[in-house]
Amino acid sequence: MAGIRDVAKLANVSPSTASRVLSGNAYVEPDTKEKVLNAMKELGYKPNYAARSLKNRGSNKMFGLIIPDITNPYYPELVKKIEQVANNAGCSMILCETLGDAEKEKRFFESLMHLFVDGIIFISSTNSIEHIRPYIGKIPLVFLNRVYDVEAPCISLDNAQAAYDAVNYLIKFGHRKISVLINNTENQYNKDRLSGSIKAFKENGIKDYEQFIIRNIDSIEDAYEKTDRMLNSGERPTAFFIFNDYLSFGVYKAINKNGLSIPTDISVMGFDDTLQVRYLNPPLTTIRHTSADNAQYIFDALMAENRNHNNKHSVTLFKGNLIERESVTFPKEE
Repeated sequence: MAGIRDVAKLANVSPSTASRVLSGNAYVEPDTKEKVLNAMKELGYKPNYAARSLKNRGSNKMFGLIIPDITNPYYPELVKKIEQVANNAGCSMILCETLGDAEKEKRFFESLMHLFVDGIIFISSTNSIEHIRPYIGKIPLVFLNRVYDVEAPCISLDNAQAAYDAVNYLIKFGHRKISVLINNTENQYNKDRLSGSIKAFKENGIKDYEQFIIRNIDSIEDAYEKTDRMLNSGERPTAFFIFNDYLSFGVYKAINKNGLSIPTDISVMGFDDTLQVRYLNPPLTTIRHTSADNAQYIFDALMAENRNHNNKHSVTLFKGNLIERESVTFPKEE
């Protein structure tokens, strides 16, 4: 379906000029106006006047923020920080939750374009973006938390380096039997975290790491059950490194159920630094995912796309921060 930017391109005018023609509230040269109207007719463009009215009622710019799942504890802080930055700039944000559904992602792109949003921050829930590729270049867009081969800025955490630092931190305490818990091995960022972990293992001469890797954990309960099995499988790990803070609740429960204490018997490290894990007993040592801390940078990148329409591929990787708390110590001597 054609958008205002398609009309502008066909008429060989800027999107703002096409919008002025559409609004009827600003002077536009008669021949330019005619070109825009002809382009609208040729493309079958039907303006959504109700949506434009909604946008113009509020702040000077409106942006969309598409996320996978608001119930994931990682996202509320990120959403809050980006919304605060947008509000400080006099802009509004429309939040869209896809629940990991690629078709919903596509529908949200379509809806946001019909709402005449000035740009979109997109956190995909899939490794493929072919379903939204038709919209790339038609609207200012920033990809967050993943890196794709697209003509748009991609902003993410350096997941491989962050995991490498986490494993080396555990090794520094003397841990060599480290169990890695992965929620989804197909996710781009988890692949990077696993590669960073393995790099640290190999550099430190740890060869038997594979037996301690637990893959495709789909819930807290699943984390509990698989951790329990690992603790009773014979050779017990001395530390757990969890790729998602959310799963730490299941890991803690399994350790306690087996009559073990954290960190005296088992050390635990997480990833994300969500609010809840700061109140576990003991508080969780973790890697802080710093996208929320860089909300201003993310929003500024989107504003730059809105101003300049660069449509150029770029990659920015944030550094993760290691947050030391009380869940890691030296392993017991055997």
